[in-house]
Amino acid sequence: MQHHITRLAHYKCLESVEKSQHDLYLCYCGIQDCYPGHFFGPTTRKDYLVHVVTAGRGIFKTNGKTYNLEAGSLFLICPGVTTYYKADDNDPWSYIWFGFNGLKADELLRHAGLSADSPTNKVPDTTPYINGVTGILDSCQLTFSNEFKREACLYTMAAQLVDDLHETAGNTDEPMYPYQTYVEHTLDYIENNYFNNIKITDIADYIGINRSYLTTCFKKVTNMSPRQYLNEYRMNKAKSLLTGTGIPIHEIATRVGYEDSLAFSKVFKNHTGLSPKAYREKRD
Repeated sequence: MQHHITRLAHYKCLESVEKSQHDLYLCYCGIQDCYPGHFFGPTTRKDYLVHVVTAGRGIFKTNGKTYNLEAGSLFLICPGVTTYYKADDNDPWSYIWFGFNGLKADELLRHAGLSADSPTNKVPDTTPYINGVTGILDSCQLTFSNEFKREACLYTMAAQLVDDLHETAGNTDEPMYPYQTYVEHTLDYIENNYFNNIKITDIADYIGINRSYLTTCFKKVTNMSPRQYLNEYRMNKAKSLLTGTGIPIHEIATRVGYEDSLAFSKVFKNHTGLSPKAYREKRD
């Protein structure tokens, strides 16, 4: 195996790029095949640093604990925390790493269940992280387009971390947006799908929250449930079609999301006090 500390020119180039307080920004990254017994530390870092072990074995020490790690393991180094890590003497590890910081760095790690007190975990596939770091290094030239390519790779790896580790993070259903945001997404979904046989669980799944929480948000903002709003939206569309067109009632039922015209007629009468036919005749 060819051993190298990192793709040095690429690494140094990226390390000197001016940083800014974005939601998430790259500090440095690299790829390393360690020689037997190679170690780093004890030392501290100024930024967050994630290592993903791609082959071999090693140990990681922090906060008085020692973690034995292997291919598929990852370990997090937090700012200001003293760490030490060492490649196995017989089966030395290889790893990729990427350092980052920014306004959402803490939130990212919280959703991934990583912290100074819980700094290790395992990922099902190291390929996305290898591809991410390789993509960054391949875009090291300081051009305008490469700046976006590097950022895209970093955000892709960040998303992969959350996807890979969210089940162990203990906050898989934790909402992260204001009520109004979820309601606006619900309104948009209904506007574009009311004519289909949709259910409230379909809307919740589309948004990424559970039905119960969606109902809570919706009632807080609109004083009605999503089901009530969907029914009212459909009935308003039906009233418009009944008075403004000559479309048959059974076709109107289909156009507002009802496969069964009898079920549509029942809901419509409950809503208006009139059957669809009577409503049309009254308005003529």
